[in-house]
Amino acid sequence: MGFYFEVALRVLLGFQLVFWGLNGFFHWVKIPPSGPVIDGFVMACNQTKFIMPTVKLLEIILGFFLIIGFVVPASLLGLAPVVFVITGLHLFHNSKPWAVLLPFCGPYAILLIIHSLTWLRLFH
Repeated sequence: MGFYFEVALRVLLGFQLVFWGLNGFFHWVKIPPSGPVIDGFVMACNQTKFIMPTVKLLEIILGFFLIIGFVVPASLLGLAPVVFVITGLHLFHNSKPWAVLLPFCGPYAILLIIHSLTWLRLFH
């Protein structure tokens, strides 16, 4: 059962990452406004023409890796800065952060715990 739970979390998180990463390029779904600070940050990242495309490309590639189960610990590590920024922005600048954080950060945090033995081997 634990194996299937881990696979379900990987696929859930991976599909979210791939969808929102592709949405960053194709704009299928309009992102609702999140507040002036978050919207300003996203606008600044978009205006650089480098940061947001890089983040979206990372989301697509690492999300695909999570879906197929390829280098899962490394994919989680590569996603850490993205998750950190999304979590921080929504916790501190969104009046209702849980609609964003629970479906995104929940599976990520659980996958980190599931792969904690891998992390211990790396740092021990």
